[in-house]
Amino acid sequence: MKDILIIGAGPVGLYAWSCTGMLGLTGYIIEGNDSPGGQPWELYPEKQLYDMPGFAEIKTRTFIENLITQAERNSKQITYFGKTNILTVAETNDGFTVTLTNNEVITVKTILITSGNGVFTPIRLEHLDASQEYANLWYAVKDLTTLTNKKVVVLGGGDSAVDWANHLVEDNITNNVTIIHRRELYRAKESSVQKLQQNKITELKPYHIKDVQVHQHQITSLTLEHESNKTTLTLAADYFIVQYGAKVAPTMLDQFSVATTPMRKIIIQPSGQTSHAHIFAAGNCAYYDGKYYNMVTGFGEAINALFNITKIIHGNKYHPGYLSDIKK
Repeated sequence: MKDILIIGAGPVGLYAWSCTGMLGLTGYIIEGNDSPGGQPWELYPEKQLYDMPGFAEIKTRTFIENLITQAERNSKQITYFGKTNILTVAETNDGFTVTLTNNEVITVKTILITSGNGVFTPIRLEHLDASQEYANLWYAVKDLTTLTNKKVVVLGGGDSAVDWANHLVEDNITNNVTIIHRRELYRAKESSVQKLQQNKITELKPYHIKDVQVHQHQITSLTLEHESNKTTLTLAADYFIVQYGAKVAPTMLDQFSVATTPMRKIIIQPSGQTSHAHIFAAGNCAYYDGKYYNMVTGFGEAINALFNITKIIHGNKYHPGYLSDIKK
């Protein structure tokens, strides 16, 4: 029987993976998405992060890659399973027997849930063959150099859409940017909205997509219809970036006997412990009164939970030491 199962390999899960290894614990980490990194990796890998301690700014992709490298280096006794969820959980006298969707059956003494908000799937552009991939239709921006001096259309009205439209101009990627939103008012920060005019970004609102023109697996143009007067126009571009947000697959919380809030957040104690003595939680899936939801908050919750998990594994008098004391 191994020590721990970590559920979710987003940023908080990746940090927990690394710390678990340094604390000498054995076990597993599973991730429902195709690759680790969670919501930041799936939705905005090329955006800059400005709230990470020690970094004036760091690209999301770089930050996630650093977390993965750190985890792989520190956690030789932790097995990673990607694109894997939980089928069943059964309690035993000293832990849990867990059946996974990859047909693995594992036994662990404790569980740490770092599943964030669930498994993310970008909301896709309508009027298209769902089984077909389109080379110039992006749901996440993963290679900015491809967009250099191209005509780019951004679809959406939230922070991600507005931020990307501004970013493409401000970082001298391209000056030919159009943003399309179905409502008159954006859902983004007002300061970002004001930058759209400063950056001379073409704004088409309120318009919705009426039709999509395709040629040889490429989007050639969009037919737009005005929400009120029903006039139409056709807009061609080199690349189309869809930022409609994401659908979140239901989490596996029903598999666990833990207390949750009405919004399905897991209630935790200061130790990170849930209402079940051997199940802990950290990150966006966890709740306590006064919590501020932020990656850094989740990192602190993860190492705190792991510290208390070591006491379950080794006894209450056990102190694992400090991570900075561990020598490679």
